[in-house]
Amino acid sequence: MDTKETLLDIIREYVDVPADEINTDQAFKTAMGVDSFIFMAMISSIEERFNLSIPNSDLLTFKTLDDIIAYIDARKA
Repeated sequence: MDTKETLLDIIREYVDVPADEINTDQAFKTAMGVDSFIFMAMISSIEERFNLSIPNSDLLTFKTLDDIIAYIDARKA
């Protein structure tokens, strides 16, 4: 499974948005109703699933799901 599909699986665990309505280039916090609590829970799941640690300073750069996908892909490389 690629990064995008894995990430979408994680996101669907936390938000009640149909898969076909998740747009990876939209600001996911507002588009999917993600508050800071849900965001941090998602980040924990992402760190666990991809076996990486994301510094708090990097979290500020995540505006869209595409941002997170690019970040993970860069860290996996």
